[in-house]
Amino acid sequence: MSKKTITGEDGKTYNVKEKKAWYKKWWVWIIAIVLIIIIGGALGSGNDSSSNNNSSATKSSSKSSLKKSYKVGESATYKGYSFKVNSVKYWDGDNDMDTPKSGNEFVIVNVTITNKGDEKQDYNSYDFKLNSDGNSTDFDEILTNDEYSKDVLDSGTLDKGATVSGNLIGQAKKDSKLKLEYKPSFFDDKTIDVPLN
Repeated sequence: MSKKTITGEDGKTYNVKEKKAWYKKWWVWIIAIVLIIIIGGALGSGNDSSSNNNSSATKSSSKSSLKKSYKVGESATYKGYSFKVNSVKYWDGDNDMDTPKSGNEFVIVNVTITNKGDEKQDYNSYDFKLNSDGNSTDFDEILTNDEYSKDVLDSGTLDKGATVSGNLIGQAKKDSKLKLEYKPSFFDDKTIDVPLN
């Protein structure tokens, strides 16, 4: 409240307390701000839940079109990204440079990745694992043999419509049950398996 000085009809000066309008009081503004936050939060969470429902529906429909397991030669496509295992070769090595561990053989898997989407897509050889009897390892073997080493898959980015093919080279025990595991980051934590034998 502020004080105001006025002169009465009798000529005397009086100090009068002047009341503020109700909407100028501090507590009215605090209540208004709290109400705005509550209403905004309620509207925002309503939109979030509907968008979450929509994105969940989209994800579930996308996931349902992506199987857990694919065969050699069968394409897996997800969010405009397609890959397939073209072939699998087993090799015992041929010299001191290309010799697997005792009891093992090299496993050479040729894959093709295609970007069928509208945006660039990254790929990386470390998105692939070689699972031998339940033990997953990287495809990180290096061979000097030109037949297998000249087309090794690295990492990169594919433009719309671009394709890359290459070899993934690992090693595993002979006669073990093998599968390729593929899990790029944008697969929503889903791994695709391709039995190799």
